[in-house]
Amino acid sequence: MAAVLSINSLPYEVRQEIYSLIVRQTDSHSRDSGSVPTLARYATVSRRWQEEFVEPLTFKELRVTPRRLKDFSDIVTSTRRRALVETIHFHVSLDRYEQYLDSEQETSAERRRSAEILVSALKSMFRAMILWRKSETSPRGLDLHLIVDSPSDSSTLIGRKGGLLVTARALTSYLKIDTETLSLPYLDVFSGFRCTGRHLQPTSALAIASRLRTLEYLDLELNHDSTRNRDIEQRNNFALGLEQYAETVRVLNLHRPSPMLTTSPSPQKQPWSEFYVKMRAFSQQCESLEFDDCIDAIQFFAPFLIGPTAERTLRGQEAPLWMRLKRLNVRNSYMVKAPYLRVANRAEALASIHKVIVAIGRATSRMPELLFARVSQYVLTDGQLEWFVLTYESHAGKAVLRVRGFVPSKAIAGAWKHATTTKSLEFDIRHENDDSNVPEL
Repeated sequence: MAAVLSINSLPYEVRQEIYSLIVRQTDSHSRDSGSVPTLARYATVSRRWQEEFVEPLTFKELRVTPRRLKDFSDIVTSTRRRALVETIHFHVSLDRYEQYLDSEQETSAERRRSAEILVSALKSMFRAMILWRKSETSPRGLDLHLIVDSPSDSSTLIGRKGGLLVTARALTSYLKIDTETLSLPYLDVFSGFRCTGRHLQPTSALAIASRLRTLEYLDLELNHDSTRNRDIEQRNNFALGLEQYAETVRVLNLHRPSPMLTTSPSPQKQPWSEFYVKMRAFSQQCESLEFDDCIDAIQFFAPFLIGPTAERTLRGQEAPLWMRLKRLNVRNSYMVKAPYLRVANRAEALASIHKVIVAIGRATSRMPELLFARVSQYVLTDGQLEWFVLTYESHAGKAVLRVRGFVPSKAIAGAWKHATTTKSLEFDIRHENDDSNVPEL
């Protein structure tokens, strides 16, 4: 009688083809026993099947809650399994609240309670992770995704894209940790950290990040740029703390919180404020930098603005030099919502966008390793959203500039061309405009 063939006797390439077919027909994350089969059903086919196919997918991204930390620790005990983990989504649930409170901010007592829940959960999480060693994880390290929200934060309203909206309480109730009393052990297994859900004040997020000694990637919400004393103080403290608590970070992504329901006065133009000076200084250690409306591009790139005012501002200041920067992504809006109105009318918006694109073009001459840059500026007028996008790519001795939504003026083309010629690169501009009536900037 012929021997019965097993899955283990098949060549590796054949097994991989089988695995890929199964993945396309399963839900790799679902834990429900619905009509769509899950990977868990295939775990008992064979030990090789489990170790070679099921576990690399199921352990790649782990979703953990404070209540399941013990199960998490019991399951991911072996070095082999720990090496498979790339991301840990740690979901902290705050207290529920009644529907009639949907539109009200948390009270001071409720904010303290939310902070206590978060700190307690973080302490448990960090105690579980202290048993991990850097040598046990993948060479890239782990990403920690902190999700904090209440089960009641989902509104009964449906958004334009069909998803549930969050309540006004979720949008306006922020989280703040007492950084002076926060006691967490240091970990060396996380290389990335980001927060979503309830807005965690940037200094509080930085306090958590400071316990991650090998952190390279940081993705945080930064408070609105306004004249409110609380905003100014938090932003300054955050910028000051970056150098001290995030010295190993090389990839920095900053973005504004979810739209707040209360407006705030727009900030004054202060490119040499403590915040912008410190942010420019810290950014010079980054390999990738991304920010949106939380940072005003004109103020950030003020040293490269053209004109007598800019020259006087720059006097006595050394122009930044981004020796490591390979990727830059800048997004700013105009006339969309306070405090990001920035200008009074469309003509002022276009003039500001022109300044930004020229200044960033000049700044790229101080970015010798830059491979990719994207500058996205958008303006809301009469209910119409206009996009002005410039993309820069450098490869094989050639720099290609793609523009959409506008025709680049001589000043813009000249600034970017000069920056590329200083690096001995060929230069080419490509227009990707569908509308022949796009403005010249």
